[in-house]
Amino acid sequence: MKYRLPCERCGEKLLIDISQAGRQLVCRCGATLEIPSLRAIRTLEAASDAPDKPPRTSWNRSRGIVFAGGLVIAVLGLLTAASAGTSWYTAKAPPLPSPQDIETSLADVDELNAPQAWDMWEDLREQGLGPYFEPAHSLFEGSVRRVFAVFVGGLVALAAGIAAVLLSMLLPGNPRRAGAR
Repeated sequence: MKYRLPCERCGEKLLIDISQAGRQLVCRCGATLEIPSLRAIRTLEAASDAPDKPPRTSWNRSRGIVFAGGLVIAVLGLLTAASAGTSWYTAKAPPLPSPQDIETSLADVDELNAPQAWDMWEDLREQGLGPYFEPAHSLFEGSVRRVFAVFVGGLVALAAGIAAVLLSMLLPGNPRRAGAR
């Protein structure tokens, strides 16, 4: 049977056996302890047969798969977020028409005489303005929004991967058995 002998200096309780009665024992703190006689040992606190520390957990296959999967997801999320973030950060908007270009176009319209303006109006009425082309600036804003959404998706994947890795490390696994490696 084992008993707990308290250290006078640090208070740590050292495990001793009845066979050690009358000997000396050195604590981790460096103090030398006199192990009492057989009768005095029996008055000490008895140590339970259970180990002091909880059993260490080992990795099992499912924990390894969750860890590896989380790591892959985190790396892919990081690469996606980095790529999209770089594209988003370095994107340059197309230039808007300058006021001088607008003034030049308006001046051209102002120079038309009445028959030329009438002919132009009739052409527009019969043929229309032609196919609609979305302005370049509007197209740019839409693509930046899509790139930003991919960036956020990459960050979410990164967070999910990190959560899976942490979950696999923090959840208890199978306790090691005495006969295990």
